[in-house]
Amino acid sequence: MTFINPRGESIVFGSSGAFVLQEIEGTGNVSADIKSTKSPYQDGSSFVDTQLTDRSIPIQGFINAKNQQDLYDRRRELTRILNNKLGPGKLVYTNSSRSYAITAFAEEGPVFGERYVHANLFTINFIAPDPYWRDENQTVKRLRFEAGGMTFPWRLPTRFALSAYQGNFINTGDVDTPVEIQYKGPATNPVVSNETTGEYIKINYELKEEDTLIINTAFGEKRLEVLNADGSRTNVLHWIDLGSTFFQLESGLNVLRYGSDKDSDQQAATVTIYWYNRYLGG
Repeated sequence: MTFINPRGESIVFGSSGAFVLQEIEGTGNVSADIKSTKSPYQDGSSFVDTQLTDRSIPIQGFINAKNQQDLYDRRRELTRILNNKLGPGKLVYTNSSRSYAITAFAEEGPVFGERYVHANLFTINFIAPDPYWRDENQTVKRLRFEAGGMTFPWRLPTRFALSAYQGNFINTGDVDTPVEIQYKGPATNPVVSNETTGEYIKINYELKEEDTLIINTAFGEKRLEVLNADGSRTNVLHWIDLGSTFFQLESGLNVLRYGSDKDSDQQAATVTIYWYNRYLGG
């Protein structure tokens, strides 16, 4: 395991080195809070929803120091990097198959146990408020222009032309996942839709060629803003179309499409989608 704090300082817990990892728990499924309702005289209850709790990831290990001074230096290093006053950091877990990442912090820092010459046992309990493991690196993909035709199932002599600025996006994770969309102008009332779910996000705003609309659909981080040419940002949340939804990528195949009220803008614009696949366990 590797922990990177908000300052960019990192510490590695491995099978060798200064910080040896002996045991890790909490990498599988996380506890769930089942929401249900019960009516008078009802047998059992009616399922409403499932809410996952915070993920707890306790580890045990020991400091493998060269001498007494090195031992105390390593204790200080461990305490400093795991300082939970800095806020959550990035925890990367690697097994024999692949790596997973999660946002976490040390609940109370390292708890030191018995010492054996220049070795010192420790336990650390990491808490992840967002319980889903995710890919270590973001997936990045652009929407592309496709041209072709569309044939209706009934027999008509007419073939309708189709010009679609769309692409297929596959969420390989276990659950729906939020996206960040960067829509670089020009565009008049830009819209991005998920054809798979029927949801869309539309902004009644004119993007200039040098402007970039940034959309984040993550829970607690939802935002709509325009990155202007001078580097300033403009909040455009109040320009959102009332039918819009901060949609997520469903698990599996999603077909996304973008557009503008002005057709000539579409070929000049570029739209890039960023997301992490999310997993219940690793």
